[in-house]
Amino acid sequence: MRRFENAVLLHQYSDGIKCRVLLSTLVKSAQQRFNMLKPGSIRSFKDFIVVFMHQFYSSKKYQNTYLSLFVMKQKDQKTLREFIQRFNCMTLEVPTATPDILISAFTQGLKVGEFFKSLVKKPPSSYNDLLARAEKYVNLEDTQRQRRTEQRQRGSNV
Repeated sequence: MRRFENAVLLHQYSDGIKCRVLLSTLVKSAQQRFNMLKPGSIRSFKDFIVVFMHQFYSSKKYQNTYLSLFVMKQKDQKTLREFIQRFNCMTLEVPTATPDILISAFTQGLKVGEFFKSLVKKPPSSYNDLLARAEKYVNLEDTQRQRRTEQRQRGSNV
């Protein structure tokens, strides 16, 4: 809406023109909602904005905060690789998170295991350090999983 207002401000359109131009940009549910309005219920562009914002405010996507990162937990059956992928995806949605917050949230979300213990014993110096150390444990998990699979296959072939 702000983008639209800035664009029409440049052209100095009257309220009537602004309403018609905005109306021509509406599609799908926005157009349907507009069509359901009582005729004559919008008297100015300001009225149009108020009605539009009330109708669609609930569909606004909320910005995640760094608190969202502290809610993330590594589930028992999930690998470290899967947790890192989920965590990193969430960090992209939290631009205000500092490296210290990322380290704290990540560590708090880990299930207790060798990697968690290593982070407690020697805290990482940066988030990149944490990820570099995590990569070693991811490789260890992958190798252990591969070995278990091979042992099962050998056991079934005997």
